[in-house]
Amino acid sequence: MELSEEKYDIVIIGGGCVGSGIALDATLRGYNVILLEKNDFASGASSKSSKLIHGGVRYLEKAIKEFDITQYNLVKEGIKERAIFLKNAPYFSKKIKINIPIFSYLNLIYTYFGILIYKLIARKKSLGKNSFMNKIVSILCFPNIKQEKLKGCISFYDGSFLDSRMIISLLQTASKNAAIIKNYCEVIEFLYDKNNKIKGVKYFDKTQNKTYEINAKIVVNATGANVDNLRLKDDKSSNEILALSSGIHIVVSKEFLPFEEGILLPNTRDGRVIFILPYLNHCLIGTTDNKTIYEENQKLKDEEIEYLLKEVNDYFEKHLTKEDILSSWSGIRPLVKNEKKNATQQMVREHIILKSKNNLVSIAGGKWTTYRKMSEDLVDFLIKNKDLEKQKKCETRNYKLAGNEATIEEFDKFMSFYPILKMTKESLKTLYGTSCIRVLNLANETDNFELINPKLPYLKAEIEYGIKEEFVEKPIDFLARRIGLCFLDKKMALECVDVVCDEMGKILFWDEKRVEDEKIECKEYINNYF
Repeated sequence: MELSEEKYDIVIIGGGCVGSGIALDATLRGYNVILLEKNDFASGASSKSSKLIHGGVRYLEKAIKEFDITQYNLVKEGIKERAIFLKNAPYFSKKIKINIPIFSYLNLIYTYFGILIYKLIARKKSLGKNSFMNKIVSILCFPNIKQEKLKGCISFYDGSFLDSRMIISLLQTASKNAAIIKNYCEVIEFLYDKNNKIKGVKYFDKTQNKTYEINAKIVVNATGANVDNLRLKDDKSSNEILALSSGIHIVVSKEFLPFEEGILLPNTRDGRVIFILPYLNHCLIGTTDNKTIYEENQKLKDEEIEYLLKEVNDYFEKHLTKEDILSSWSGIRPLVKNEKKNATQQMVREHIILKSKNNLVSIAGGKWTTYRKMSEDLVDFLIKNKDLEKQKKCETRNYKLAGNEATIEEFDKFMSFYPILKMTKESLKTLYGTSCIRVLNLANETDNFELINPKLPYLKAEIEYGIKEEFVEKPIDFLARRIGLCFLDKKMALECVDVVCDEMGKILFWDEKRVEDEKIECKEYINNYF
């Protein structure tokens, strides 16, 4: 075991959206930060979201119905954070038009006033005008929608984003500002001083096969759905603060939703909502808020797939079948427990910060849209509780993230000099923002503009870039959470495993056995969890 001589201000456990956000916020304020993630970054719920940045139309509905000020404030905060999100990461996020099909005039009035209030709350932060399309226009836009009883569609605007790319951007930005970022490093034990207060952690580095001890002024538990398990590791008498909810998603061909607009289905049998959204030239269908238990890697169950298909098919003429599904996944949402409310869709997705008697600070709840505010609140909490001395003010409200620093149009001219297809050019801009030029420079240096697969837009040079610049340790990191292929098309991802493993083997000097082992492990993971 090795003891690190450097003492950190903060050890952050968890490399999802909240842990990554805290790492950036704390680093920008001048603190000495290390972040430890036991698997790959965004390998939990943070890469398995509905890809929406939103105030929450359904939270607003509950706020109005139940006169719940907490729900209302959550919507207000979400809308405010949505604007900051879109401003600081314009190449990994964008506004999206969402259409709600209406089948009764009563529902038309109800929905119209609901989204009008949503827009009024946003005021200057509104992303676009609400509108109504009559039945004829709705059918022209969405020819597959059921026409019987259809009155038209009401439309409003929200935000969408690439979740796993956002995590990498946050971590690159934190790393550039001197944060230490480590994946495949599992915290196995807390270290305590003579007063039984936490003074650091012992962690196992899976890639080096070594155990390390590090000291810190404060340890932050930002492990999402795993928060309670880590709290119990520190204090056996800890009460549970989370109610876990699953988010289930399937991906089908873009043909099902040919426009760059989304559809919200508001009336499912069990009171949930379903989103049908454009996603990287595919169509993403998903919903959340079904009670679940903790599993490190959750698999989508057959009955959940059947539920989604059944609900969606109620609204469309051409029915989807299991054969249409290109990929599917399930993630766990960590909701803060509310003893008065049993169903997870009734719970408010606000966050909570707790400090144990041994000084472990845990943050739980929230959602992707409010990751930045959660991070700010956490660092403010540490300063207020005198765990850290106050240095700078929070800077993340106006801080452009890596890959978003310049105007991407400036790069279009440069990109035309490289021997790449249009689909590759578009893919590079989408996945890397302004960092796409660094990928192309690397391809140019190594004279390697070869594609991973002729049917796909990805360059082999992206693998090397991922290793050098984006913390890639394993083939699944690249295929699932850097280029997102596993989330789009399971079959194509499996086809690419051998090429990616062979390429990584060359770059990282793996022997033949290691390459073969990685191929088996990667294929098993894709088959099990997508």
